[in-house]
Amino acid sequence: MGEWIVNYDHIVVGAGSSGAVLATRLSEDPSVSVLLLEAGPDWPEVAQIPDDITNAATVSVEAHDWGFTADAVPGRTMEYARGKVAGGCSAVNGAIALRGIPDDYNGWADAGNDQWGWDKVLPYFLRIEDEQDMEGPYHGKGGPTPIVRFKHDELVPLQKAYLDACLAYGFDYVADHNDPRSTGVGPIPMNRQGNLRVSTAISYLSQGRARLNLTIRPQCTVNRVLFDGTRAVGVEVESGDDVQTVYGGHITLSAGAVNTPAILLRSGVGPKAELEGLGIKVVLDQPNVGENLIEHQQITVGIVPKEGVTKVTDPDVQVIVRYTAPGTDQFNNMQLYFVSRYVPITHRPISVMSVLQKPKCRGKISIKAVDAHRQPDIFLNSYGESEDQKIALDGVRLCWTIANSKSIQELSAGMADTLTERQVDSDHELLGYVKQHSATLWHPVGTCKMGASDDPTAVVDQRLRVHGLTNLSVVDASVMPDHVSGNPNLTCYVIGERAAEWLAQGA
Repeated sequence: MGEWIVNYDHIVVGAGSSGAVLATRLSEDPSVSVLLLEAGPDWPEVAQIPDDITNAATVSVEAHDWGFTADAVPGRTMEYARGKVAGGCSAVNGAIALRGIPDDYNGWADAGNDQWGWDKVLPYFLRIEDEQDMEGPYHGKGGPTPIVRFKHDELVPLQKAYLDACLAYGFDYVADHNDPRSTGVGPIPMNRQGNLRVSTAISYLSQGRARLNLTIRPQCTVNRVLFDGTRAVGVEVESGDDVQTVYGGHITLSAGAVNTPAILLRSGVGPKAELEGLGIKVVLDQPNVGENLIEHQQITVGIVPKEGVTKVTDPDVQVIVRYTAPGTDQFNNMQLYFVSRYVPITHRPISVMSVLQKPKCRGKISIKAVDAHRQPDIFLNSYGESEDQKIALDGVRLCWTIANSKSIQELSAGMADTLTERQVDSDHELLGYVKQHSATLWHPVGTCKMGASDDPTAVVDQRLRVHGLTNLSVVDASVMPDHVSGNPNLTCYVIGERAAEWLAQGA
């Protein structure tokens, strides 16, 4: 085993949607030394970045991916995409820049995290944005992340047809989905510049790359955090063919809602009996590490487009519906997309796609080995609660109605053969379809939940410090106590921004 003698003020593990933000902001103080470790590759110049990472029209789920699988339900395994590259999932996702709604963050505050109410987080959403299309108090200008929307004349034929179908169904037109009062159908706000997906590697790390106090090390896999008693003092890292240790005044895990709990477990922070069964020395008996996995659940109704309607260069999505599921009181707890490009591994054919934003079901991240190269076990428990199932049936039936609308049928050669009208008419058969074909948006959160010290389910406090340990924080989607009613990427940016301020203040 080798050893780096260097002792940094801050070590940040993971250069993703939160970690790149955190490292960039911490390094603004020239007296502070920051080491940013990334398991995947990193390209300092935009011109060097591969096409799959720069192309904002579609997700990248193969070339720069961890290659994970997840059990959606017992006995059904599916691919589970996670970005393994500087920028993390912000470098491979759909470039959708949707915030949650005020009720999401106020719910976090009501659960004992009073620094995370809507009034506390809105200024940070404004700080990260360079809004190109909208004005007003809900939008920021001059931030590192451009926010744009497709104009109507930029919509591809199936997206135009989808917009028309949703308006005909009765949804209101929404020009600005990041206005917290909006509900209905309209163009998706996106973090892109033309066709360039603007990840945190581009928007944030580019600000700090020339700083001598910021060291970015790609292709470094973190095996575990090192402790002196209950004080985090460093990390054990695989770099090339060597295993090395490096020390830091403060250690932050920003490896995401799958890899962060896995690192904690390998480090001896987790349920005592499970760790001892793997031969791991227990640093802290913390049974909640890896629990509370929450995912946005999706299900599609596919169509077969007529010849020539689609092109391989069409964007995946351009228009979205946000609405409140019938019989529920959670505002905008559903999304409805039209997916106009077929990518087999994504489980998303050309289709209308329904997405449950506030599921009741909870999954889990666990490990069966100390080896960092063995993927964590991911159990999603998709639609595992009766409440979720009822909403899902309504959502699929709405997808079916929209897919069979006049405007879409004019461009369709028929319905995909995975779903029939007979199934749609039967709760029992439709639920079987949901369980067999459900997938996710790859939006895992919650596996190191934030909460007060008297919250028996919390792993970190609201300033993202791990309960029961010193000099160790978690700064990524793991800390979200509940999911947001929107794509979580921008919220991860805000988590990075807030953590950087607190760490800079020594709080």
